[in-house]
Amino acid sequence: MKLRSSRFSTLVAVAAYVLSGCASSPQNGGEGRATEVKIYESAQLAQDQYELVRYLPVDSWRTAFWLPTYSSQAEGIASLQAEATRLGANGLIDVSCLDQRSSIWPWNREHAVLCYGNAIRVR
Repeated sequence: MKLRSSRFSTLVAVAAYVLSGCASSPQNGGEGRATEVKIYESAQLAQDQYELVRYLPVDSWRTAFWLPTYSSQAEGIASLQAEATRLGANGLIDVSCLDQRSSIWPWNREHAVLCYGNAIRVR
């Protein structure tokens, strides 16, 4: 009986940990500083002028199960900027947004945009 209770407690603790990661919110000023994150083209910076902070959103464990999509390209880029701000980055490079609207299923005509890029810290 004690073994079963221990397994249940462990399962509840793991579920709480996983769900708490889904409920995180931007920190470090959030929206106000997100607009300070500049978007660079690949040719604007030499590789030794910046350090890579993280691939967005690919470096998250959540992307193995779900990729975030947005209703517009502007909303997707704003989300990347907010995440870069949270990570302490001051720039984004190689940003790309793709329309994920499914043309196979006629009932799925919602606009879904997937945006990704690299959060960087310019030196």
